[in-house]
Amino acid sequence: MKNIEVIRRAPSYLKNFKCIGGACEDTCCAGWSIEVDEGTYKKYKKVKNSSIRTRLDKDLVDRKNKSTPEFAAKIKLKNNRCAFLSKEGWCDIYSELGESYLSHTCTLYPRTINKINNELEYGLTFSCPEAARVILLNEAPMTFGAPENKMNESVLSAVLVVNEDKASKWQDYFKVIRQMMIEMVQDRRFNIEERLEQLGDFMLQLTKLTQQGSIKKMPSFIQEYRKKHLDAQASKAKEDCSVNKQEIMRLLERMTTFKQEKKITSKRYETCLDKVVEGLELIDFNKEMAYKLYEEGEKTYFKPFIQERSYILENYLVNYIFERCIPLDGATPFLSYERMMLYYRMLKLHLIGIAQVEKSIEDSMVITLVQSFTKTFDHNDECLKYFIK
Repeated sequence: MKNIEVIRRAPSYLKNFKCIGGACEDTCCAGWSIEVDEGTYKKYKKVKNSSIRTRLDKDLVDRKNKSTPEFAAKIKLKNNRCAFLSKEGWCDIYSELGESYLSHTCTLYPRTINKINNELEYGLTFSCPEAARVILLNEAPMTFGAPENKMNESVLSAVLVVNEDKASKWQDYFKVIRQMMIEMVQDRRFNIEERLEQLGDFMLQLTKLTQQGSIKKMPSFIQEYRKKHLDAQASKAKEDCSVNKQEIMRLLERMTTFKQEKKITSKRYETCLDKVVEGLELIDFNKEMAYKLYEEGEKTYFKPFIQERSYILENYLVNYIFERCIPLDGATPFLSYERMMLYYRMLKLHLIGIAQVEKSIEDSMVITLVQSFTKTFDHNDECLKYFIK
């Protein structure tokens, strides 16, 4: 059988990432359930090293009849931190037994590896503070190419198969759709919100093609749309203010009860949320007053921010699209876009609410918010569902 060459691809920021261990302000070993896969759990049971053997017996919880190959046991938390996290912020399992004894979760995080046909795509997730800094604060447009170093590829985040040559569904055109999405988000002739409006139109048109059963027309449509979009005379998209206001008011209303109805494990996010509640006066909720404060904050703080540092939100969106293999997370291209816009609108709402308290939007504030927001909403489906219509 002929060997198929594996192609590796990574964002330009990846070479700049390195775990900072004990210096990290929000260790990945705290605040959430730490899952242990079946293979690693079996290795732990065979450990003979007496100094850590007792701790493994004491601090691992067998899932018994709920066990799966991916999730056979979990590590206990002590003071909301992994039981194997040292006072200095380093992993005792790694120190005592070596990297080969780390669970799949701990081996990979915060890195991600998506396998698409014969390609491996490396990335980072925002829920790590250092990863968020490396991704967001680079002023140059994100590019993609061969990685400098090979990752541990024993654990994959996702495995996808598409067939563009013999396409039978819209998902088979995933690569060309995603590439067009990234190009549009990185088009700095327009501000970030104009880019998102244009992207919405593109995704809506793709969805109409799928509904019409005209899947084979997608490549030519994308090619024509690219020519039209890149035309120097391209007109700026116009925002539907009435729809936007209704959606923001809905999110504001949900925000008023979020903390009471859902368990928030990230103290960093809870601090951000408290400032949003204060800045938009959500305790004694008045819908019109809250929206007025939102509009004032948008004008005073958010618009100057995206005018001066639009690359931060651009990098957020590009990494979101690349690392999550957008738009494959939606039943249609437009539904995938709508989910991404929910994330964007919520981050924007948080930034505005915090800015109303802090009287500015600083890079450090954006990093803290994006990291803790991602840790809260990406690792707890119930939190995200709370804000979905």
